[in-house]
Amino acid sequence: MRIRVRTFLSMNLRGVSMRGGHINSRNQTELFLQKVRRVLGQGLLLSAVAAGTAMLGGCTGLVSGASSSGNPPSPSTLVISNIQTATITTSSSQIVWATNVPANSSVDYGTTTAYGNSTPVDSTMVTSHQVTISGLAAGTTYYYQVNSSDSRGNNGHSGGNKLKTAGFSIAGTISPSTGGNGATVTLGGAASATTTADSSGNYTLAGLPNGTYMITPSHAGYTFTPSSQSMTLNGGNITGVNFTDNAAAVAPTITTQPANQTVTAGQTATFAVVAAGTAPLGYQWQKNGVNITGATSASYTTATTTTADSGSTFRVVVTNTAGTVTSSAATLTVNAAAVAPTITTQPANQTVTAGQTATFAVVAAGTAPLGYQWQKNGANITGATSASYTTATTTTADSGSTFRVVVTNTAGTVTSSAATLTVNAAAVAPTITTQPANQTVTAGQTATFAVVAAGTAPLGYQWQKNGANITGATSASYTT
Repeated sequence: MRIRVRTFLSMNLRGVSMRGGHINSRNQTELFLQKVRRVLGQGLLLSAVAAGTAMLGGCTGLVSGASSSGNPPSPSTLVISNIQTATITTSSSQIVWATNVPANSSVDYGTTTAYGNSTPVDSTMVTSHQVTISGLAAGTTYYYQVNSSDSRGNNGHSGGNKLKTAGFSIAGTISPSTGGNGATVTLGGAASATTTADSSGNYTLAGLPNGTYMITPSHAGYTFTPSSQSMTLNGGNITGVNFTDNAAAVAPTITTQPANQTVTAGQTATFAVVAAGTAPLGYQWQKNGVNITGATSASYTTATTTTADSGSTFRVVVTNTAGTVTSSAATLTVNAAAVAPTITTQPANQTVTAGQTATFAVVAAGTAPLGYQWQKNGANITGATSASYTTATTTTADSGSTFRVVVTNTAGTVTSSAATLTVNAAAVAPTITTQPANQTVTAGQTATFAVVAAGTAPLGYQWQKNGANITGATSASYTT
């Protein structure tokens, strides 16, 4: 009998579309109820009730409030709106929202969209909802979903919301402000953040959760003491995380390179460098690329040189905390030891007539270059620095003056012997004061002619006969 009734119901309920045991629409519900009533009217009460109960089981909540006569009223739709966060502290947040019908309140929340935590359900049926989430971590982002259910059993959910709790702060000053102004302060650890110090070097890193952090300042051209600091936030702000900035060291540069040096064997040579950069600067001189023990100043003086040192190169490595620079190499030339000068030809005495000049000369030997300084009567003559010296135009006042020369080189000095200058008065041309007289003699006799002449001696004579020179007739008188 039950099988027949179920078969009958199944056959007579054709046209009612069902999926998974649920009636899909209001029209389908009405059709289903009409057919059930018709079946029940045919006296198949027991099986029909059983079948009807089974078929209606999937309609709970969709037809809430339906009656056995007439069409059921439409269920109210629960709408959630105006979700907001109100008061936010370091450990709590108040969530508010509204519904279009009175409903209860609860919130799901967590640090991910999976939530994981829920507040107790507030069963008060209201349209303006307010729930406080407590026990939150400071400076942390939370995701939350609000939930409401009305008296008809309609449920509403609105998720994907997020909030961030108030955090704590770490603050300090970077001084002096020359390096603090504009310095970047980087935070690492429990959270990451970056901020820029103001013109006074003050900085604040805010909105931080509890935890341990590393605070590190940076600014091009500066170093900081300490370079970083570790701080732990535990329910309160931290101040006074201060740093001192220092201008970064400038690597050394060479502004004046060491110069080549030439010395004579037995002498020393000095090499020097001028370097710039942040003090203190360190120096290390090298000879032929090898460090010289103790040569750690801006200049270096060699030991007494020998010709074996000739051709050696000297350079210096300059260092400071920022870097190192090496100078160019300077070459040392060592000449053989000089030979002191000697006089090989002494100056000679000179005799001139007033109005003439006199030249004195010397020949000297020794290692070049040789220097000369002529002296007159023991006093240096300005500009007389050659191997010979020519006087100015002489006068009789210069007669008797002595001239000598001092010859020098790197090995020594020698002074010549003195040469004497004799200056004679200017010559007077000869004049005839007594003319030769005519002579008369007898053949076989001789005749003598004589003349008296005046003028600057020595006077020279040349007698002539009929205008032709008489050989050997060179005296003041002539005898035929």
